Amino acid sequence: MPWFSYPALAFRGRRYQPAGENQQTRYDAIVVSGDAYVDHPSFPTAVVTRLLQRCGLKVAVIAQPDWTKDEDFLAWGKPSLFFAIVPGAMDSMVANYTASRMPRGRDRLSPDGEPGLRPKRALQIYVQKVRQLFRDCGLVIGGIEASLRRFAHYDFWEDRLRDPILVDAPADILVYGMAEPVIEKVVDWYKAGRQPAVPQIPQTAVRVKSGSWKEWLPSEHMVLPSVEECRQNPRAFMEMSKILDTSVRPAARILVQQHPKGDTICFPPAAEDYRRETEIMSDLQFNRRSHPLYEKPIPGLEPVQFSVQSHRGCVGACSFCALAIHQGRTIRSRTQADILAELAEFAKHPDFKGIVPDIGGPAVNMYGWECRVGGCERNQCTHPVVCRNVATTLRPLADLLKAASQVPGIRRVFLGSGLRYDLIRPEEWAIFEYIVFNHVSGQLKVAPEHFDKRVLHLMRKGENADFAGFARRFYEACARAGERLFLVPYLMTAFPGSENADKVLADVIRELHLAHEQIQEFTPTPGSIGSAMFYTGLDFDCKPVKVVKNQSERLEGRSRIQSRPARKATDRDDKRFEKKRPHEKTHDKPHEKRRSAHKPKR
Repeated sequence: MPWFSYPALAFRGRRYQPAGENQQTRYDAIVVSGDAYVDHPSFPTAVVTRLLQRCGLKVAVIAQPDWTKDEDFLAWGKPSLFFAIVPGAMDSMVANYTASRMPRGRDRLSPDGEPGLRPKRALQIYVQKVRQLFRDCGLVIGGIEASLRRFAHYDFWEDRLRDPILVDAPADILVYGMAEPVIEKVVDWYKAGRQPAVPQIPQTAVRVKSGSWKEWLPSEHMVLPSVEECRQNPRAFMEMSKILDTSVRPAARILVQQHPKGDTICFPPAAEDYRRETEIMSDLQFNRRSHPLYEKPIPGLEPVQFSVQSHRGCVGACSFCALAIHQGRTIRSRTQADILAELAEFAKHPDFKGIVPDIGGPAVNMYGWECRVGGCERNQCTHPVVCRNVATTLRPLADLLKAASQVPGIRRVFLGSGLRYDLIRPEEWAIFEYIVFNHVSGQLKVAPEHFDKRVLHLMRKGENADFAGFARRFYEACARAGERLFLVPYLMTAFPGSENADKVLADVIRELHLAHEQIQEFTPTPGSIGSAMFYTGLDFDCKPVKVVKNQSERLEGRSRIQSRPARKATDRDDKRFEKKRPHEKTHDKPHEKRRSAHKPKR
């Protein structure tokens, strides 16, 4: 080990360079990351680095730089082409704060789980720092944080509507989604001297001078409500959110949102790029270890070290989830041969013990699914009912798991990803039993989210599903087979429209004797329809819906389920997240002086 050379890495004053590189080496691209560098396909910094190397570039990485100083950002000098800002596998606000807006005490994507190594709104901070130090250098942004913020968006932590991210983080180009094929086109644009002046690359967004696009943009475009209209009119923001919800698909229209500081133009994905995405995934090679520069382990690696991604996208229409505007709803499945070839390499890895903890994706049973008509403009395959054009079958997954179990060196293959129980066809129950009894280790993760039909309707999540019936049939099948397995349901409280419906959760949990550790308050992350509901007080039909924003009321649902009285919240609970965390020393703009010395009590 390693099989593949690790990239040059700078981390908090320490540096590593592979053989053949030295301090005089000038890199073509420098990746700035909010995560530690882990050479694994589940970690976006590693994926971007390996993609850029695949394009023939010499690449260096700056991981978790100290944003209060210049030194870390100057570690590798100025790249010949561009900086690529990849804030992390998680949105930096979600990584830093809980659903109660309290600072997290652990960051699983940092060495030894140490918190505080990434700033809040990391994308914005990193871009501003790079622009401050390298004013005319090329700059690309991407990742989940950029994807969800490419248009006007609601910020739960500030309780206000924020501008499109390219206004606050002035990059040349924003790449959204997974976008393996798109990186090649971005590299070609920089190699061509950033010509044409406005790149029209699929699955990217750019900011242009207000109104200038009217002279050259194709007629197949849609002008969204402007940022100011969204701020003045809640209905306009909800309508915009509904358009975005179905916009990530080939053949969608180009979207434009106007802003006085420059209009954002977003280009849809290309069908050919979607087809190539999984092919490129299989070409990339990783060591599946953290970078040797680190002396302490990265906690987030252990549970996924030998997991395998089987597909991208999710046909679910869940309104609390923003995956639709990141990966889209088109399922892109890897071939069985590619997955088996990846598994065969595991036997050569010194850390591998024969156990594959997961083969999956956003929803594991969607592997191999496809639309019989190639997709449609409505782009809501499971709401209010499952579309007849979607091939919803468990057979490709079962065949894959059987084949994976026979790969030399593989002892067991498990499913660690969540499963959409409400999309299991009754005639395929025998296939489901095979999967559960052979590839589930003790606990089957399912996500009913709620049991109240009105809340499920607002969530667009299996409102007609019979979870109690599924649970009974599941345990009856386990009893017949002599298997001791358990259901672990993921449940959500404080969703818009819940009101007193969270009591239904508590009643059903007690009735069915369900485990209830996996409960979370709804967190309105940017981009989702649920977040738009939370901000506007309107449902997706623009009818008023009750929204609980007071923190003490948001805690009541969880407290009722866990049979603990709700903790009395105070104004300090609702505002504490606005104060500075002990290890944070700057505001949004790194060059501003501190305005306050207040620190939260510990």
